[in-house]
Amino acid sequence: MAEQENRFDVIVIGSGPGGYSAAIRASQLGFKSAVVERESLGGICLNWGCIPTKALLESAHLLEKIKKAREFGLSVQDPSADFGTVIDRSRRVANRMSMGVDYLMKKNNITVINGEAKIKSPGTLEITSQSEDGSESTTEYQATDIIIATGARARALPGLEFDGQKVLDYRSAMSLKEMPGNLAVIGAGAIGVEFADFYRSMGSEVTIFEMLPQLLPIEDDEVSKALKKSFDKRGIKSELSISDSKVEKTEKGIKIQYKNKKGEEQSADFDAVLVAIGIQANTENLGIDLTMEKDRIKVDDRYATNIPGIYAIGDCIPGPALAHVASHEAIRAAEAIYLNRSGKDDLHYEAIDYDMIPSCTYCHPEVASIGKTEEQLKEQGIEYSKGQFPFTASGRGRAAGDTDGFCKILSGKKHGRILGVHIVGPGATEMIAEMQLGMEAELVTENFARTMHPHPTLSEAVMEAAAQSLGEAINI
Repeated sequence: MAEQENRFDVIVIGSGPGGYSAAIRASQLGFKSAVVERESLGGICLNWGCIPTKALLESAHLLEKIKKAREFGLSVQDPSADFGTVIDRSRRVANRMSMGVDYLMKKNNITVINGEAKIKSPGTLEITSQSEDGSESTTEYQATDIIIATGARARALPGLEFDGQKVLDYRSAMSLKEMPGNLAVIGAGAIGVEFADFYRSMGSEVTIFEMLPQLLPIEDDEVSKALKKSFDKRGIKSELSISDSKVEKTEKGIKIQYKNKKGEEQSADFDAVLVAIGIQANTENLGIDLTMEKDRIKVDDRYATNIPGIYAIGDCIPGPALAHVASHEAIRAAEAIYLNRSGKDDLHYEAIDYDMIPSCTYCHPEVASIGKTEEQLKEQGIEYSKGQFPFTASGRGRAAGDTDGFCKILSGKKHGRILGVHIVGPGATEMIAEMQLGMEAELVTENFARTMHPHPTLSEAVMEAAAQSLGEAINI
């Protein structure tokens, strides 16, 4: 009987957005499924990443709005943040989301196994669990198919380990007891920019350090310049194109020595440093010899590894490390298992188009994009039309007192197909979904220009940008 209890059709290692989605889809397809988690259900995203950081940023953005109350004819006396309470709220939001995943596991009859998984051989896992008294026990489980969804963790600077006090990763940065008066952020990607935004709103002096010449280096150049201009106004300092940097702990905090973009040697002291230089996949202790690409597991177009019966998805495989990517890879991996095992062809299986992945950064102003940047189109010699609409011309943006940024649409000169969309400004992370759907449906610029958008809304910026590229804009 115990042997039957430990035997599953599909076992998923990891319960982040990829892991729990894979388990649910496998269950929907009729498989007896289990998920292994060593910490809390929901993984990094729900507990220490996407969700709690957005809760922190909502507090920050609300505070920034309240500070402008007088512009709206309102009187608010000395608005300020209770840092500890802001942190506590984000933890409550994360905990509720983790409880939601627990509910989904029960609803879909998925067994949750607490512990650390190691693949002993194809189809066999050893799960090591720890009891309340600290003792460990190992149990063997059988699975016809295994999906690895172990995610990733913050990458440390060589020789500078995270200590949760002076040297922070994203996890410790969202659970500090006291706010640093002067914070350095190394890395100007989404994580670095979002935390810089949050801590500046809370009252910290913040400086971002980046080796590349712009904030959000993967974004369109105009977008990055617009974000920097907004950050400059808020007092968020940016040291870009730095070189020969050295970070070391001191008795009082952190010292950073570097050469600025002019090649001049500089030195600055901080209370703490947040290291946001990328991630490292959690692939070291899986217990089986998988084909790797650096620290990530190589898979085929159906997420199968080099070993039959073992699949991998999410941040532990090559590709964009985004929660929405992981969850869609998860669904396709579960469906691939179904098609392989059943011999049927009754699912509409479609591979993910990785050129059609939306990217979102939830700082203020928000940034969202999909497709090619102007720089990429120029490098590839692709002729394109450009339409751009500023939020200063948006009635809704004016009414909300939120006018930084613009919507930019890039389309093919001959066919009018959308090649790239780049939005910096209010509501950017919501509006990008409309553009993704349009691109997936192979709509052309005229479709967006002629589609009636409700007035006044921020989404009119999409319509106006499309119309502007055709020389038909009304409000600019």
